[in-house]
Amino acid sequence: MTEEFATTVCVYCASSSSCDAEYHRAAARLGELLARDGRTIVYGGSRNGSMGALADGALRAGGHVIGVLPKFLEELEVAHGGLSDLLIVEDMRTRKHLMLSRSSAVIALPGGCGTFEELLEAITLKRLGVFLGPIVIVNTRNYFAPLLSLLESAVRERFMDQRHLAMWQVVATPEEVGAALGAAPPWSAAARSFAAL
Repeated sequence: MTEEFATTVCVYCASSSSCDAEYHRAAARLGELLARDGRTIVYGGSRNGSMGALADGALRAGGHVIGVLPKFLEELEVAHGGLSDLLIVEDMRTRKHLMLSRSSAVIALPGGCGTFEELLEAITLKRLGVFLGPIVIVNTRNYFAPLLSLLESAVRERFMDQRHLAMWQVVATPEEVGAALGAAPPWSAAARSFAAL
């Protein structure tokens, strides 16, 4: 594992500018803290909403931020202009793969259907022993409560195993993310042995 990979985190978040400003403040603070911790951020590349706030917070703190943007969004002129690196890819599927494959950990901030898809894909790949890194959910304003309840219901109804609940950690604030990344229980490809119940 290279040092760069070990310190690179994938952050899923939203491009909405209409949501409560608290979400944007949390994103900016997370970017700042990750930069100060020496972590490279890989994210969706937009200048809007929590995405832009995340990147701006990290860049102000001297951080390294890599954006990954599909061509059609570049054509809509949503790309952040000040990133350390901006990768233009063919489509959303390629974007998701590149973001996750370049990262040793995942952090999810509140967002819409795109964020849900990305987070659940990371959880699915971890369940299958393909992605093995920490997954930290930043539960600003208790936003993820319904999703967390649904995942717990999947365990109760035996669509998932009790052990799967260890695949992610939940924190309330960006300040707790660093400790959560460090304290995440180890996960290995042996998870495949209980992936199918």
